[in-house]
Amino acid sequence: MEWKEYILEFKNNNHSNFKSFYDLTNKQIYLVSLAILKDSDEALDIVQDTYLNFLKNINNIDEFKFHNGYLLKIARNLSLNRYKDKQREFVSEEVILSKSAEEDFYNDYEVKAILSLLDAEIEREIIVYHVLLDYKFKDIAKIVDKPLGTILWIYNKAIKKLKERVKI
Repeated sequence: MEWKEYILEFKNNNHSNFKSFYDLTNKQIYLVSLAILKDSDEALDIVQDTYLNFLKNINNIDEFKFHNGYLLKIARNLSLNRYKDKQREFVSEEVILSKSAEEDFYNDYEVKAILSLLDAEIEREIIVYHVLLDYKFKDIAKIVDKPLGTILWIYNKAIKKLKERVKI
């Protein structure tokens, strides 16, 4: 099924194919949120908020221009807002994660550990977009609203940091 077909169905209040739409897009949204928030539970919340926001505004979406980057932009903005809100709070709590084996993807501690080696959220975002989601740099530049040269510079700086910190 193509993006256009999903959007048209959703506009007509037909959500019978939402699960397949969700399955196509949720991991990318999760990774984008995780890169910014560094918290699995928060990232999962953003995934849900992204779909709610998307469906709430479905009638404003042009089905001929829609692409997956639209959802990622929503997720990024929601994640940045949540991150900023959390920065304003002075409460710090330890959260014990206990997830089932079915949620292995969302508890990929290796991914979390590698992302945690990067200091800046933009570095984590670009690494997720390019390395894990296989986005081209020009597409990443559009999503994060930065010039292509800046994206390439940040990516190279992040890769260099990772090599130094992982001692590759």
